[in-house]
Amino acid sequence: MRGTAVPEIVRFAAENTTQTGDILGLGTEQRVRWAKGLLPRGPVNGTVFYSGEMYPVMGYAEGAFRMLKRLEGFMDVNSLARVGPLMRKLGIYRVGARALWGGLNEKYQRALRDAVYVLRKLGVEMGYLFEDEPPSGVALHTYGLLREFKEHAEWVSRRLEELGVRRIITLDPIVATAFRLYYPEFVKDWRVEALHFVEIVAREMARQGVRLRLSRRVRVTYHDPCYLARTLGVVDEVRFILGRIEGVELVEPPRHGVNTGCSGDGGLELTQPPLARKVSYERIEELSGTGAERVLTSCPACIMMLRTGFDSMNLGLGVDDLASLVAEAMRNGVEREVETDAGEERREKLFFKRYRVLPRSPEPKSLELDDLAEMLLWETDKCKKCGFCNVECPTYRALDRLESRSARGRMTLINSLVRGDPVRPRAVLDRLYSCVLCGQCSQSCPVGLHVQELIVYGRAYAIYSGRAGVGPGA
Repeated sequence: MRGTAVPEIVRFAAENTTQTGDILGLGTEQRVRWAKGLLPRGPVNGTVFYSGEMYPVMGYAEGAFRMLKRLEGFMDVNSLARVGPLMRKLGIYRVGARALWGGLNEKYQRALRDAVYVLRKLGVEMGYLFEDEPPSGVALHTYGLLREFKEHAEWVSRRLEELGVRRIITLDPIVATAFRLYYPEFVKDWRVEALHFVEIVAREMARQGVRLRLSRRVRVTYHDPCYLARTLGVVDEVRFILGRIEGVELVEPPRHGVNTGCSGDGGLELTQPPLARKVSYERIEELSGTGAERVLTSCPACIMMLRTGFDSMNLGLGVDDLASLVAEAMRNGVEREVETDAGEERREKLFFKRYRVLPRSPEPKSLELDDLAEMLLWETDKCKKCGFCNVECPTYRALDRLESRSARGRMTLINSLVRGDPVRPRAVLDRLYSCVLCGQCSQSCPVGLHVQELIVYGRAYAIYSGRAGVGPGA
């Protein structure tokens, strides 16, 4: 990344991911302390619960995100990233983070413990890798550092094979996406199955005829994370789980399921926090308009954006992980339907639809510049400039329909950059980093472009070509 216009915060996140295992650089001890005494070490029958690099430290990210809002006009996120390594050398980085935001972080770690409780009550056998858990490295993919991601993913694949891991269960849909969709593209002979928590819970509740009960009545709405609903196609499982909990009334927001709205994360919360907040407000108004008492979701980044957004708008609506509500109900006891031949047969036939929403992912022959350029030109030349994607683009709407920060505008900028047109590469990369990667553009594209993946590859081209450098014209 040396000599490029990669933002300092992206460098910071990438180096921390590969060196300490999480984008904040808080280290292994902080990531694994939540699981002490909960799970056996190592895989059980090849299965592990995978906490990933976000959930265990997301409270610290939330604290920093809140702090940046107060410091707007005095310090931006890249300035904070430059200070971070110095604070770490002085030994005050981790101590300061825990003192300031340890309470916030406990909420995210509690969701992990609740998820483990639910899975074990359903009889799911699994272990945990503790200090041996390798980070997925999905942030490297998100920010277009694809060569680094490929190298990291190959190392993770070898490490998991050495440890005997054949199946991963995770609460994080972003790392589930990495293992299910990105790793097979970048790693030869990837053999690890990756499942999200709600997939396992819904299947086991259906198979065992499980019903649960809350000790109170609560009206909830559910925010479908883009990575879970639109990218992985997991929608019906959530509604099945909530429908099996007596005392829960689900009120859907106008956009839900595969048509969900964006909460403003997808990497934008790190690169351009003010824009991320602005994007989140539209979704927050939708969710608050349901009249629900609580908002549920299943993604650490979405939880952070919704919690901070509700507070910013003084709405006072709480946000919980779905796992925590299921655990609360499960602690009241588990009821199982009386076994009958008809009921057992019905449960055996029950399956959940895996929605296929997004088009085929673009596949360059390699990550060499010529192959990236060939693929990007071939794909972006298909764009008809119709603007269907712009109607759905959350950053386009948040910025009063600014074309250069729209889905269509980004396709045009990538095409111009690869062709060598007189565009400012540094400015192009900035526009590409303003995308939330929500996939609404790809869902609406009439020619079937996988727009958000093209944006990721466009970021890679801008970085590796050196055209986003610091020389004349940059």
